[in-house]
Parts: sequence; structure tokens; C-alpha cells
Amino acid sequence: MKSLILIFFLLFSRYSLSYPNFIGHGYTSCLNCHYNPFGGGQLNDYGRAVDATLISSNLFYPKTWTEEDVAKRSGFLFYTPKQKWFRPQINYRGFRIVENPNGNNENTRWITMQKDIRLTLKFGENDKYIFSADYGQIPELQLPPPGYHPQDYRSRNLYIGYRPSKKLGLYAGLMDKVYGLRVVEHIAFTRTNPLITMNDQTYGIAAHYLNGEWESGVHGFIGNFNQDNEYRQKGLSTIIEKTILSTHRVGLSALTSKSDYLTLQSLSIHGRFNFKQGSALLSEIGQVDRTTHDGSSSPTTRFGLLQLSLRPTRGFYFLTNIDYQKPDVSSSPYTVRWGPGIQYFPIQRIEIRADIYDTRNFNAETATKDSWAYLIQTHLWL
Repeated sequence: MKSLILIFFLLFSRYSLSYPNFIGHGYTSCLNCHYNPFGGGQLNDYGRAVDATLISSNLFYPKTWTEEDVAKRSGFLFYTPKQKWFRPQINYRGFRIVENPNGNNENTRWITMQKDIRLTLKFGENDKYIFSADYGQIPELQLPPPGYHPQDYRSRNLYIGYRPSKKLGLYAGLMDKVYGLRVVEHIAFTRTNPLITMNDQTYGIAAHYLNGEWESGVHGFIGNFNQDNEYRQKGLSTIIEKTILSTHRVGLSALTSKSDYLTLQSLSIHGRFNFKQGSALLSEIGQVDRTTHDGSSSPTTRFGLLQLSLRPTRGFYFLTNIDYQKPDVSSSPYTVRWGPGIQYFPIQRIEIRADIYDTRNFNAETATKDSWAYLIQTHLWL
């Protein structure tokens, strides 16, 4: 059951094509393709066109279509928008999971992970003013956060944005915390330890700055209103990145937050490296310190992620994830979760992904069996 829960959260992604490995296509900043400059959420018009003409396969398009024809059909319901201010989107994501394949306790099921609608309203030159929101069904949480009130439907994005210039943007409302790599795997140790997983959005105010090779953000937040007040994490996070050798990014993230239940401090460094032709390598390593409400301190936890994405042909990606956690830096036990996968975009609006995962615990004093699972995921969006 534990491994099933892990895999369930691992592939629960509410984002459409917000994968940071797309730096392999030459896009160092998320602002190019997303309304949210820190990545995630709805794609802008340019991002939809990039998805249609660069990321997705063109094998199933009529041979008479040019790339311009494909780009014109990248809008909602395959139409070029007739107005400039309203951008809707519909998403569905589900997967078939097989736990302990060929074992005595093999378990197979289909899980619907995401059914939501999104909209962005934008006004002014270069989308100077925006309002972005989503609303959709969420599966029952097997391990809800402390003080969390389960809901069948909820919003995870609800914010306004104002960009007085191309360099500076201000955003207020419900957003993800500004921290680290926003990889799609929500139970990656780089996400669970600093509390930036799929239900850790928070109300606050964020500032974004982009100038040449430098990009940075700072986020002051007051917590998620779906949790009881004593559990809401209030604090500050920041990220700073620099472009190196024209196509790669290195960065540093820091986060400090506090509630009546927990005080947390986290620091990490990361890199996004462009291997050209759509291939990329992502890496992140960091650590977190926690102090509970009774004053006791938990051991310092170290975490890391290595993700390789290779693109042999347009629309097709080979993936390898290596996820690492050392619960106590002063002791020897640690956990490694790894596995290969493939990701295929046959046409724009369709994503198919297949993954195999192995979780192994390393401990000199005890021995445990590896935990295996494989899954096939389908993502449809308009």
C-alpha cells in the first residue's frame, strides 16, 4: 500500500507541459511560455505554438500543413483566438498502475488524477495585466497534510499579475511557493521535504525579475486556507538563477516558514543543462531543518534529484529519474528511487507516458526488498 500511495502522488500533476527539462529546446526562462513566470499553470499563446511546432510530433498532421498552419491550430478547440483577452483550457489526466507486477499481491487499477478547467484574462500591451484561475476535481488524499480539510473540488491557482515592464512582474493570490525545480514528480524528495508538493500552494505576494542572464523571484506567503490556521505555513522563499554558456542555468533557492505546528528552513542549489535538440539534464541537491511545536528538532535531512531527458526524435523523450534522500545526515541509512520512462506527444494536446520505478532502502543494519511498480499515463488537454 505504501508504494501505491507513493506512485499515486508521484505522477499526480496538474501542470500542462511545464517540464523544466524543456530547457533542452533552448528556453531558459519559464516566462517565455507560461503566464506564471516561475512555471506551471496555463500556457500562453506562444507556449501553445511552441508545443505544437517543436515539442509534439508532426507525423499525424497532413503533409500539406506548414509549421505556421500547425501553430494557427494550437489555440483552444483548435482555433486561432478571435479576441486577445480570454484564454480557456480543459485538462484530463489519468493512469493505469500495476504494483508488485507478477507478484503474489499484484495490484492493478485506473486512477483519474486530474479533471479541471482553467482560464486566464489578460489586458494591456504584452499582457501587462492578467488574472489566472483553475478549478477542478481532486482525488481523495491518502495522506492529507495536518489540518487539511478534504474537498472534491478546489482551485490551486487564483492570482492576479501586473508587469510594469518586461523586467519586473508582481503577482498576488494563490500560487505555488517560489522555490527549486518544479519537476512533475510531486513526491520527489526535492519537493516533499521543503513542502512544495501538489497541495502546498499558498496565498501571498511574489515578485519576479528578469534581466539578461539573471532571473530571480521572492515570495512572501501567509498559508493555504484549506488548512486550519495553526498549520498554515507563513514565511518567505526566494530563488535566483543565472544563465551560463548561453544555454544552461544554475540557481539557488531558500525558504523559511513557520506555523504553530512546525518551523522549517530549507536551502538548495540546482542546475538545468541543455544537451541540444531537446535533450537536457536536471539536478538539485539541498537540505531541510525542522522544529516541531514542542521545541524538539528533527535531524537535518538531505535530498537530491538527477533527471535525464533524451529526445531521439520530435515528440519522443527517453527519461531517467534518480531520487535521493538521507533522513539524517549524521547517520548512514538513505533511500534511492529510480526508474526509466518514455514520454510521447503524438500530436499537440495528447501526452502518453510510461514509467518503471524501483525504490531501494540502504541500511547496514537491516535489509528490505525493493519496491517495484510500473504505470501508463494519459494526458489530454484543449
